[in-house]
Amino acid sequence: MIYGMYLSAQGADANSVRMDVLANNMANANTTSFKRDIPIFRMNPPADEKQAPLAPLPGDLQNHSGGITLEGMTTNFENGAMISTESDFDLALKGQGFFQVGNSQNSYLTRNGSLSLDSKRRVVTADQGLPLLNTNGQEITLPVDAVRMEISPDGLVTPFDAQGQALGTRGQIAIVMPSSLNELVKMGNSLYTTEGRVSEAKGPVTIEQGFLEASGTNSIEEMMELVTSTRMFESNINMIKLQDDSLGRLIQSMPRR
Repeated sequence: MIYGMYLSAQGADANSVRMDVLANNMANANTTSFKRDIPIFRMNPPADEKQAPLAPLPGDLQNHSGGITLEGMTTNFENGAMISTESDFDLALKGQGFFQVGNSQNSYLTRNGSLSLDSKRRVVTADQGLPLLNTNGQEITLPVDAVRMEISPDGLVTPFDAQGQALGTRGQIAIVMPSSLNELVKMGNSLYTTEGRVSEAKGPVTIEQGFLEASGTNSIEEMMELVTSTRMFESNINMIKLQDDSLGRLIQSMPRR
């Protein structure tokens, strides 16, 4: 009976973690380029099998679970839908890859291409003001007389003046990839860091100007999973209460000496 309480407690804990992850995914349903998280759980073998692997288990205990524990967290990096904004300063990546923002000493990776100009005429992220880096790891700036810019699919930046004259290219936007997506660590605000190596993206990836990448979260699916997880959590809590009451009645029924 105590073992059953442990199993129910593991189930409640696992679904509590799952609810937290689902709630965070739902909260970011409208966050540009957000990538949903997925908790991975491991099913444990029965305790008797784990403690005495050579002894035959009685009855059908070999078919029972030993509970579940959190194995880790993974992120779904599939491309989100493209949202048209028709703004020169909105960029979306089509394919696998990341923009590099910050500086050469402290840079981040992001797929959020919502950009703006700061007081120094640098192209920066609209929310944090982090400079967008080119393929040489340098900031991208626009001339004072530039009123708009065009960005080619491979990231070449060309500003134009009020008369529509090109003012020369201002570098090429860096599109990079980490050595492994599993090495990426979320920092919030659609920013990632990695301790691994970052190199130029080799796969088919292009920049779409005038678009933003939508969140990878489907609100309806997340809500359905959240309802299911909530019910499973409540069921495990009720099982703990039931087994606790049964154990209490069993102890009270035992003769006292």
